[in-house]
Amino acid sequence: MEIWDAYYSDGSLAGKDLVRGEKIPDGLFHLVSEVILEHTDGSFLAMQRDFSKSNYPGLYEITAGGSALKGETPIECAQRELFEETGIKCSKLNLLETHLDGQCIYSVFSAVTGCDKLSVKLQEGETVSYKWIPKNEVVSFLCSDNYVDINRKRVLPYISSKTDLQMTELSCLIGCIVKVVVDRPLGSVHPSHKDIVYEVNYGYVKGIIATDSEEQDVYILGATVPVKEFTGRIIAVIHRKDDIENKWVAAPENMHFTKDEIISMTNFQEQFFDTEIIL
Repeated sequence: MEIWDAYYSDGSLAGKDLVRGEKIPDGLFHLVSEVILEHTDGSFLAMQRDFSKSNYPGLYEITAGGSALKGETPIECAQRELFEETGIKCSKLNLLETHLDGQCIYSVFSAVTGCDKLSVKLQEGETVSYKWIPKNEVVSFLCSDNYVDINRKRVLPYISSKTDLQMTELSCLIGCIVKVVVDRPLGSVHPSHKDIVYEVNYGYVKGIIATDSEEQDVYILGATVPVKEFTGRIIAVIHRKDDIENKWVAAPENMHFTKDEIISMTNFQEQFFDTEIIL
């Protein structure tokens, strides 16, 4: 029997136990940690799920991970899962983000290894194969039919910051989960251009570096009051044809906007650029 700690949505312990396979009561969550493993040569480790697994048999994931056992911290869970699934130990893990999805609290880490690439060990009942994906092929691999879609939506924003996304690959970001730190809330004034007032909340994804060498900017639609942070899904990418960066557009789960609505709601700033909306 596998026992988990129960958490509230804010990440605090609820003081209750959960049992793997049993229904999680409403209002409670369990912790899941994932690790994106990058080699010093720039490639990423992808693990193929066992064909006997009930969910996504035979498909690949570019993370090692799983549920935290009772008493484990997110990083302890991540280190254990990485070793169990790959045989690789990494003492230094970098927390990329923590967000809610369903009744899970996901903590996503990154790590870098210089291990012998043939030393990966498979976990019986969990994985049946592995491959190292070159950096210039990783986005197309994540967007293929051989990859677990819900995992892609968690890891692609980070992976995109490690590669040069092609125009044809930008649409792969649609549906991905992002946590946005809002530094220019609804109603605030642009720090350099006082004539620009933010008609929507606007911020950045911490740790995701865009092509302008700054953290990735995001417009937030659907939040009608100023907020300090926001977790939602990418619904569009604004490609600036005459600038070096693209902007992401995020909205709450299951909230949709048309291309014309996105253009209208971001026009207060995007009117100064030649843009294309990618949905």
